[in-house]
Amino acid sequence: MRFLLLCTDAYGGHGGIALFNRQLVGALAAHPECERVVVVPRLIVTQQNDPLLPIVDFDAAAARGKLAWLNAVRRRAKERFDIVFCGHINLLPATRLLDQPPVLTMHGIEAWKPVRRPMSGQVIRGLRGAISVSALTRDRFQSWSHFAGPTYVLPNAVRLERYGVRPKRADLLAKWGLAGKRVLLTLGRIVAAERYKGFDDVLEVMPELDRDIVYVIAGKGDDTDRLRRKARDLGVADRVVFTGFVAEEDKADLYALADVYVMPSRGEGFGFVLLEAMACGVPVIGSKHDGGREALRHGALGTLVDPANPAEIRTAINDILRDGTRGIPPGMEYFAYERFVERVHAIVDDLAR
Repeated sequence: MRFLLLCTDAYGGHGGIALFNRQLVGALAAHPECERVVVVPRLIVTQQNDPLLPIVDFDAAAARGKLAWLNAVRRRAKERFDIVFCGHINLLPATRLLDQPPVLTMHGIEAWKPVRRPMSGQVIRGLRGAISVSALTRDRFQSWSHFAGPTYVLPNAVRLERYGVRPKRADLLAKWGLAGKRVLLTLGRIVAAERYKGFDDVLEVMPELDRDIVYVIAGKGDDTDRLRRKARDLGVADRVVFTGFVAEEDKADLYALADVYVMPSRGEGFGFVLLEAMACGVPVIGSKHDGGREALRHGALGTLVDPANPAEIRTAINDILRDGTRGIPPGMEYFAYERFVERVHAIVDDLAR
């Protein structure tokens, strides 16, 4: 079988969508009937150093610009593929250049409301199938699109062997002044368009938490200065640390610094960072009202709160800190990469039938 993936980013990309795409490519390449996986990325953020399997064709030249990407899609239209995957709803218009309907993969809020482009609506009606990282996103997509074709829930996966409980690094404690402190952590893009992640909600309960509790906000983006001002206005600037960008290889050590990972979000399609934190043995607080509840298996793996209820957030933080227990929660195997591969193969086989 030959597979084509049109995506925003994958190898050389940061964040949950890029990681999902890399895992999808790996799972497709591992299918016993796979002959070739072609990946056409719209963006490459950094130099990609991930090793590629011989049967994976990563078209890096496609990421040189919009026109280069569209030309790459046109060239691939001349090839034969058994299944075409479109990795983001915003890329759907380009699939009209191909001679077969794609399978759409959806990650969250981008698929919760009707698309504005008429061409996208036309493509949606003819999709071969739709894959979502959560049942929440699938249901919201179907509610406005009325898509009646096959849908599949494919939750994000975590390579458990790359994480695990580990000691706190002394150099990082010193770098951010965390020695002797109890640490709350949130990791994510700090951009105005993604304020739903819950940074504000945690900041707003900080004045009511004990003085030895520090909030570490990890990531970068155009909303950082506003959050800094908010921390000053709340009188907690001395207890809030902004780390800036954290490289992929340093993330496990970052999680190890935390006593609680807290993300009371309102618009997460899933929340891959929740899996990473739990895989490092860090107790996690997520949201009752978005895809985070599925990442926490509806409360079986962590604590769920209402993001609009500061008292719930504050109580959850204090309860976890008081308990002080760390450890990888039983049931994390549900999100192991091996299970992800099995789910991808089942989807492919179903689509092929």
